[in-house]
Order: sequence, then structure tokens, then C-alpha cells
Amino acid sequence: MFKESSVKQRCLVELWRGCRRVLTVGWLIGFIVGCSPPAQGPDQLQDYRQRLARTLATAVPDDASVLIPPRIQDADIPPLDIPASQLKLLDFLALSDCALQVNIGRRNSSLGRNAAPSQKLLLDLEFLAMAPACVKTLELQSETRLVDALTAAIATKTQYLPHRIFNAVLAGPEYRQFWQLPRGLDQYPSAVGGDVLDALHWFEYATTQWLAGNFQFQADQLEQRLYHLRAGDGGALLLAAVTQARSLQQATQLLESRAAAGPLCPNGRSSTSARTLETVVVKYFATGVQIWLADLNRRERQLLPPIENLETQLAPVLPEHYRQWSAKRKTVLMLLRDTPREHITALQHLAASCSESVLTPPTQS
Repeated sequence: MFKESSVKQRCLVELWRGCRRVLTVGWLIGFIVGCSPPAQGPDQLQDYRQRLARTLATAVPDDASVLIPPRIQDADIPPLDIPASQLKLLDFLALSDCALQVNIGRRNSSLGRNAAPSQKLLLDLEFLAMAPACVKTLELQSETRLVDALTAAIATKTQYLPHRIFNAVLAGPEYRQFWQLPRGLDQYPSAVGGDVLDALHWFEYATTQWLAGNFQFQADQLEQRLYHLRAGDGGALLLAAVTQARSLQQATQLLESRAAAGPLCPNGRSSTSARTLETVVVKYFATGVQIWLADLNRRERQLLPPIENLETQLAPVLPEHYRQWSAKRKTVLMLLRDTPREHITALQHLAASCSESVLTPPTQS
């Protein structure tokens, strides 16, 4: 009995310390591993909520509000308009001494005009990489008119390069697939791979290089990275954020309803309900649900920084519909921190009348 009580006390002390750190990275991992075997998933959360309802003799409330993950497919994000090249056919023929002629030929072909946004981005990167050498060649040939036309084309393609990157990546089908909501969560996020993280960091860094004028930076890897992006788990993360929020908000309402009915520990002395609540919180929340919540927080901190950095680099050209969807995405993902914090606050409030409860936060010395 002494050993079990000591374990409970140690777990809950660490729980409150983690809460005061505002749920920072790994705020429960260290003590959870030593307290119980890991357990993950929405089923753990549903089981905890039902046990809490039985312990508090309070019915599980209906959803007060309906939480829905924002679907990028519903955001109606159009590709950005980009002006067509002003190099005319006679100008193209006059470029016969430049390697750039092949690039312009591919762009002016029927395949080039109907190419996917990613291929058009590659063509523009190739153009910008080859064009300066061609300008020098034309200057030696005193082709002043063509030099002016090509210089203007370079300026235009440089100006609209952020638009090309947005169309190829953030407005592309692979990115929409990345945010596609799955049918269920299964064991998410325990089975995620690393290819999507490599792809996101690659896009972040490649955009930095391209916007800085390094147009040859690993452009041949673009399609491969888009392929990995398609298999990403952004949609699963959004669904998980909403799933945990729904159940935890209901669990918090249970605590608030019980608190409104009177003190959990009359006269400050422990009660059977208080001791049962301690067991439920330690065994099914602190050493069960919270492992899954910590994993979700960790996955969010892996996925979001490269995406947000990419969005920051392209901020001047992001269309309003994309900004609105991004804001909704941010609001939903904030639930991964806010909802557990609110639940722990409600636990503290309910246990405040219990002077010897392990649910009360430790006093500062």
C-alpha cells in the first residue's frame, strides 16, 4: 500500500509541475515511463472519460459545440495568376547560340503550356539559371533589342518566382493530400515515417535558396519530395487535435459539474470519491491518455515549423483564402495544448478541498 501511494504521489507531483511549465515538450514523458506501460489513442481517452463519469456520478454531457477540422479542400484556394512570357518567336529563333533556346522551346511546346505547376516551376528555375550566360552571349553579338527583352523576362520570372513556388507546393495536389482527413486515427502518431519531414524541410530550405538566387539548388529532387509530401499526416494531426478536444472538454465539464455540486472533500478530509478519483486520474489519464497527448504535441512540433517557415517566406503572395484556412488550422492545433491545460486546471479546482489529495498541486517551498 505504501509503495502504491508513493507512486501515485510522485506521478501527480510531476503532473502539476508539467502543467506549470505550460505543457512544454515531453512534460510527462520522464515520469510516465516509470509509472506504467505506454498506452495510446482515442479509445484510451474515451475510457478515461467514462470512468470519470462513473466516479463522479455525473452523466457525460452532450457536445456543447461541434468541432470540425478545417478541410483544405473546402478552402477554394486557387493557383496564383502569372503573366505569360513576352519572348516572341523571332526572339526565340535569335537565341540559337544559347542553351536557353532549349528551355524556351520546351515552354512554348504544347506539353510545356499544359505542364503541371511543379514542372512550370522547374522550367522557370532552369530559365533563371541559364539566362545570365545567354545575356552575356547576346551582348557580345550586339543584340541589344534581344538583350533588353531577355533582361525583362528575367526580371518578370524572378518577380513571380514566389508565385510559382506557391502554385507548385502549397496550392498543389500533394499538399492537399497531406492535409486530407483520414477515416480514423488507428495508432496515430506511433506509425508515422520520416520521409515527409525530410520533404517539408527540403521545401523550406529550397525556397530559401531559390528566393536568394540559387536557382540550381537540387531542382531535380522537386518531384520526389512532392511524392513524399502526398503521404504526410497533416490531416491526421488535425483530426487528432479535434478528437482529443471533444472528449477532454466533456471530461472537463464532468469535473466542473461535480465541483458546482459541493466540495469533493467536506471538512478537508479525504473521501471514497476523492480516493477513487485519484486512482482514475493517475492510472488512466496521467499514465495513459497523456502519453498519447504528448506524442501528438511532439508530432505537431515536428511538422509545423517547416510549414510555417515556408508560409513566412511566401507571405507576400499568399492568397486570402489560404490565409483564412491557415488561421483555422492554427486554431485547431492550439487545442492540443489548451484543452489538456483546461482539464488539469479543472482537476486542481475540484481537488482543492482535499488537503491530503495527490491531485492538489504541491506547495512552493
